Amino acid sequence: MWQYYREKLSAMRRALTVLMVSVLFVSATGLLPLIDNGSATAATVTSRSLTLGSAQTSIVTTYDFSFVPATVPSPIQGLKFQACTTAIGTCTAPSGLSFSSTAGGTLTGTWTVSGTNFAVDATGANDCTASASILCAKRTAASNETGSSVRGVHFTTITNPNGSSCATVNCTFFVRMSVYNNNTFTATSGGLVDNGTVAASTTQTLTVNATIQESLIFCVGATTIDDSNTSTPPSCSGVSGTSISLGPLSSSNVSVSPVSVANGGDANNGIAQLSTNATNGAAVTYDAIQQSGTNHLGTLRVAGVSCNSGTVNTDQCVNAIGTTKATITAGTEAFGMTVAGINCNNSPATAYPCSYTGNTYNLRKNTNYDGTGSATTYDSDANLVSGTTSGSYAWDESGSAATIASSTTVLDRESLILKFAASPTVVTPTGTYTAKADFIATPTY
Repeated sequence: MWQYYREKLSAMRRALTVLMVSVLFVSATGLLPLIDNGSATAATVTSRSLTLGSAQTSIVTTYDFSFVPATVPSPIQGLKFQACTTAIGTCTAPSGLSFSSTAGGTLTGTWTVSGTNFAVDATGANDCTASASILCAKRTAASNETGSSVRGVHFTTITNPNGSSCATVNCTFFVRMSVYNNNTFTATSGGLVDNGTVAASTTQTLTVNATIQESLIFCVGATTIDDSNTSTPPSCSGVSGTSISLGPLSSSNVSVSPVSVANGGDANNGIAQLSTNATNGAAVTYDAIQQSGTNHLGTLRVAGVSCNSGTVNTDQCVNAIGTTKATITAGTEAFGMTVAGINCNNSPATAYPCSYTGNTYNLRKNTNYDGTGSATTYDSDANLVSGTTSGSYAWDESGSAATIASSTTVLDRESLILKFAASPTVVTPTGTYTAKADFIATPTY
């Protein structure tokens, strides 16, 4: 009986030995493909990223891949980029993405072998078969890449996904990277040295809307400014005053504003400040307000009196100089106005370079209201008084609109400095004389 059990035990030992050998054989056989496959030894690149030139769906843009190789020293001669809707598992190409027209392969970042860019291989080979979702790039650079610097490759003319893969415009997609030490995209025998995955997303466009309304800021008042350099009020809130006094008129001289207080005046000129965003410019006009009385209702006169028609020196209406500019001579009855200059010396500064003396202003004087006719020299009292041939004035007493200045483009706080002048004859009657005007700004948008 003991013999029987010994034989059974021996048979069981032999069967167990065969089973263990079979298991070891099967296990070793299962490992062989992993050992032979180059991907088993690939390391993961670090600091990897994909920067899109634009995240708009379906747009043709640029892709910048960057990474730090994990396997160094080693040549880097082949790159494979495969676009997928997921980071791992079966790769489904994002809808609409296309590498088919890709160009570039320009090196960015810091490469040890920096003289040779990657070229797009539109066909590919071995482990990289080019398609709309697979980009193959290669170069001949057998020297080793060393160090841990960030390498980058720039590609152009890549079409972004259309977003339908996610059923929304904001759609994330992934690009699986493979790095080869050869330019034939051979993965076996250690040819595939590194890999990794980067992510990017298309987004919907964010539109910001705004409107700019038509703008006009216009004001008229009195000012003590008598040049083109003194700072004018930065806004119309600083323009005030409704009257200008020429003081007592005398036939022996021409009274020109500003007439000092010592001479009976109020030391004021007129000012008209204009700002507008009208791209076709604006015009400044005036019309003489018609006062009560008879004849010459829109000139310097005593309100309510009867004046004679025509040019008469013995009634209480000072003759208007006329619609065509002319000089005023002492002792010859006349009243008129001129634009002495354009002042745009504001604080804060205007929205564009503006200088009267530098001839860079926009609001230009009308010919009949340009004083001495200079576009850059301010008309002071000295060159506007009687005796000069160029110091001229005009005044339209009819009540019709007369243009004194205009621009063909936008205006930012440009100010007309208005001078008024008058002289009576020796027989002009006494009285309190007044002239009134309505100033209008008309922008063209």
